[in-house]
Amino acid sequence: MKQEEYRQPKFNFNVEEWDAKGRTYETLATCCTVELARVVFAAAIAKKPAGRFMIRSRTRVVQRHPQGNW
Repeated sequence: MKQEEYRQPKFNFNVEEWDAKGRTYETLATCCTVELARVVFAAAIAKKPAGRFMIRSRTRVVQRHPQGNW
């Protein structure tokens, strides 16, 4: 078998819930695709619309709720 067949999937996308001050967060999910991260992100927003959520790939911000620079 080829070496690629033994590799573990890379989990590059974190869905996080941040506190009101934007200082601490809780990781809700760690996903291997951005599509899956967006599904978790949408579900988190549906459950808690006033929450602050973010999808990140390492240090890069993919999406935030609510929009803006917080």
